[in-house]
Amino acid sequence: MVYYELVMTAKNMTPFHELTSLVKTISHRVVENGGIVRTIRNHGIRDLPHRFKTKYPDAEGHRYFKKGRFISVYYDASPYTQNLVEYDLRLNTNVLRMTHLKVRNPMWYVNIMREDKNPYIQKVLRQEALTAAEEEAREREEEVEANEEEGEDL
Repeated sequence: MVYYELVMTAKNMTPFHELTSLVKTISHRVVENGGIVRTIRNHGIRDLPHRFKTKYPDAEGHRYFKKGRFISVYYDASPYTQNLVEYDLRLNTNVLRMTHLKVRNPMWYVNIMREDKNPYIQKVLRQEALTAAEEEAREREEEVEANEEEGEDL
């Protein structure tokens, strides 16, 4: 499963119950297909970087928007599930824009099998090398002490 961040911009005039049902639809789609929804964040209404245009005007006749509500959904799912979520969002008329980002969290590095790219494996290898060097130094000191004691006994 891949860790995704869905960032969507909805119309600022969308009623709260419609936004809630949209997010529930997305969450159910992810869970039904074996995914896990980690976090949902509402970033509130913000000014858009430029004027957004919808494909069709809504019931009030609004087609251009200067403000939008930003919502992020973080989830683990397969690429197939991501396509289903995108399809659901494309059909919803309240969504102005959306994008999926593949998030790299610290657990991503644990799953890397290549030792040269995995920082956790590199750290363990360095610690093992230090431990081995310390053990060799202790053994040498013990040998030197044993040789000195033998020399004193003669």
